Amino acid sequence: MKDVNDLMQAILEMDAAQRKVSEKAKLERTARLAALDEQKQKIIAECDAREKAACEAAAKAAEQGNADALAALEQQCQQAAEAMTAAARSHEAEWCAALVQRTLSGEAAQ
Repeated sequence: MKDVNDLMQAILEMDAAQRKVSEKAKLERTARLAALDEQKQKIIAECDAREKAACEAAAKAAEQGNADALAALEQQCQQAAEAMTAAARSHEAEWCAALVQRTLSGEAAQ
C-alpha cells in the first residue's frame, strides 16, 4: 500500500510541477505579448506622427503654391490691363479722327 501511496504522491507532485511550469510559460507568453503590443503601439504612434507631419507639410506647400499661382495670375491680369490701356491710347487719335470724319460725313449728307 505504501508503494501505491508513494506512486500517487509522485504523480501529484509531477502534476503540480507540470502545472507550475505551464503557468510560468503562460506568464512569459503574456509578458512577451504585452511587450510586442507596446512596441506595436509605439510604431503606430510614430507612423501617425510622420503621416501628420507629411500631411501638414503637403498642405503648407499646396497653400504656398496656390498663393504663388494667385500672385502670378494677378500680375498677368495687371499686365493685360496695362497692355489694353496702352493699345487703346495708341489708337485714341485714330478713333477720334474716324468719329469726326463720320460726324462730318453725316452732316454733309443732311
